[in-house]
Amino acid sequence: MKRLARFATFPLAALLLAGAVLPAQAQDKGRARPKPAPVDEKSARVDEALRLSNLKDHLAAIRTRLQAFLDASSTGYDTKQWVTGSFKTAYAPEVYTKPIKQALLDNYDADAMTRVLVWYRSPTARKISRLEGAAQVPNQGAARKNYLATLEAKPPSEDRLVLVFRIDEGSRASDSTAAALKASINGWNLGIQQVVSDPERQRIVQIEAVLTKYRAEFRDVIADDVLSELMYTYREATDVELRAYAEFLESDAGKWFFGTTFKAQEAFFEKATDQVAEDFVNTVLQKQTTRPPRPATTPVDGPPSARASQPAAPAKPAPVPPAPAPPAKK
Repeated sequence: MKRLARFATFPLAALLLAGAVLPAQAQDKGRARPKPAPVDEKSARVDEALRLSNLKDHLAAIRTRLQAFLDASSTGYDTKQWVTGSFKTAYAPEVYTKPIKQALLDNYDADAMTRVLVWYRSPTARKISRLEGAAQVPNQGAARKNYLATLEAKPPSEDRLVLVFRIDEGSRASDSTAAALKASINGWNLGIQQVVSDPERQRIVQIEAVLTKYRAEFRDVIADDVLSELMYTYREATDVELRAYAEFLESDAGKWFFGTTFKAQEAFFEKATDQVAEDFVNTVLQKQTTRPPRPATTPVDGPPSARASQPAAPAKPAPVPPAPAPPAKK
């Protein structure tokens, strides 16, 4: 799929450069400004938009991508088990939707919300939402792999690739995943730094430097992976349906809705950094307090000086945060 993504770069750029700009609507300056909607009405409309848009499925997709990143890393089994559990707490749906709802209420735009609801109530939007939800059903790895293999043998049209690119850009799928990955890595490092020695802390600083160096390349890798995922997710949607979705995302209402939610996501992921670190420290402290007592060592015959010279057991190395492999060369 990386080859397909690069192949579509020039058509995408041409489309963006040659794209038509809709004329601005003239406003009647003499018209009285509409009264703000009552708080209860605003809340009800925001709740409906969140329900119809299935933003929880967007979070589920982010968690799935993070899990795939973790599975592909060389991290030990115990650390992977802890990180998987951390995903469930730091990125819990109920914790995720609360700041997004509040952001939509704080930045409420009645006209934009009306158009958002018109879109999500349409048959096309309902189908798109259904496909996004179906893509999060577990145990689809083999089916996804087989489908992507067929795309290698028979690549999709340039138009369809461009449409999927536009949906990725408009829905902030790649951006959200990159933000979540950054928050997770920062959280792991922050937690580990609180329980390790100074030399080990310096090692973690070195890992962070490597991640910073490759961050731009990681974004490209993430974008390629998300492109492959979205090709599979929307495999049953027609080009006409995908174009309608892309046009909604690029409209003023779509930009308001997903722009507001993305800003809330960024704030959410920043807080998740602290939660990931706290989960790690609590896990380490719990293991230290519940670890069974070490068996007594066999006394060494001789004077106290001889017993004092008995070698101590080697210290257990500190855990290391999951570090991705260097991005593949394109």
